[in-house]
Amino acid sequence: MLVVGASGIVGRAALEHFDSLPGWRTIGVSRRAPDLAGVEHIALDLQDTVACERVAVKLRDVTHVIYAALFEKPGLLAGWVEADQMQTNLLMLKNLMVPLQRAAKHLCHISLLQGTKAYGAHVGRMRVPGKEREPRVLHDNFYWLQEDWLKFQRAQAKWGLTIWRPPLIVGHAFGAPMNVLAAIGIYGALAATHPAAARRGFGWPGGVCGPIDAVDARLLARAFAWSVNAVDMRQEEPMALVPYKPRAAANDQTFNVTNGDVFVPTTIWPRLAHCFGLLPGEAAPQHLQEALPKQSARWDTLVAEHDLRCPGLCDFAGDSLIYADLFFNAGNSVPSPSPLLSSVKLRQAGFAECIDSEDMFVEWLERLQQMRVLPPPV
Repeated sequence: MLVVGASGIVGRAALEHFDSLPGWRTIGVSRRAPDLAGVEHIALDLQDTVACERVAVKLRDVTHVIYAALFEKPGLLAGWVEADQMQTNLLMLKNLMVPLQRAAKHLCHISLLQGTKAYGAHVGRMRVPGKEREPRVLHDNFYWLQEDWLKFQRAQAKWGLTIWRPPLIVGHAFGAPMNVLAAIGIYGALAATHPAAARRGFGWPGGVCGPIDAVDARLLARAFAWSVNAVDMRQEEPMALVPYKPRAAANDQTFNVTNGDVFVPTTIWPRLAHCFGLLPGEAAPQHLQEALPKQSARWDTLVAEHDLRCPGLCDFAGDSLIYADLFFNAGNSVPSPSPLLSSVKLRQAGFAECIDSEDMFVEWLERLQQMRVLPPPV
């Protein structure tokens, strides 16, 4: 399994999951190494055509690909509608996949990551719930560029293709541009160590929110594995499976993938407070992209005091503070349209795993504390 974009939230989770499955050799490629010990990783800039050619020659044994690489411009939001960013994302895919198809003679399956932008959630009110069977929402989007190019290649090849459309993805990665968990973790850790923490509590920083859905990056990784019959033979009966061949129900399909529930961010906030040893506090409206970088020195102090395994605040969060403000609907008294997705098609195809989204946030925050990425609760 070749995991492209291995240092991101999705790539890291996929690399960790497949690396744990018996019978698989898993290789990650990305510019930066993922925050994982003992995994096989190749440093690669996908915008470098020559470097991609050089690396692809070494990947002749690859049979499966998860393509989760993403180029985002600084500032995040503006680039979502800019043509040059779309073309860069297409170029990155082609730079790797053209030589890889020549080198990897036994390539049999590719998973391609998309998201709610496929339903136009970033340019207007989308149809709710988003369903895979609906015609494309006509707007410029690099998803269509990548999908159409891969489908053209698919028509002349023997490998299969599965396209994945998750909503908000929750997991761990350093410097990822859309990591709400990092923003919550930094905000909570700083709130817990504020001199007035006991009085202020854990205040909701955003505006008025409507219901949303999400997916745990670990569940998404298990969906990838399901699509290629990559079960853990220690836990499942393999008799009816053809190991590692694309599952017929997933081949050449597009799937939404969610945790299976919906939630309103403000309703889970009191439970998240306890992850930091805080009580729920009064609303504290603010824009995290403005407020948190001002506390970088305090964050550095926390890192030193608790010997945390993480970088400075801005390197940890990347542009995720911008994304968190969007997620929290910061500064707004009217909820944004809810970009909810239907996951019925995936369930009917046979992948029925689910997770309570509130439990997911708590589990991840506790895990990051155990990993010493975040300080322990006060």
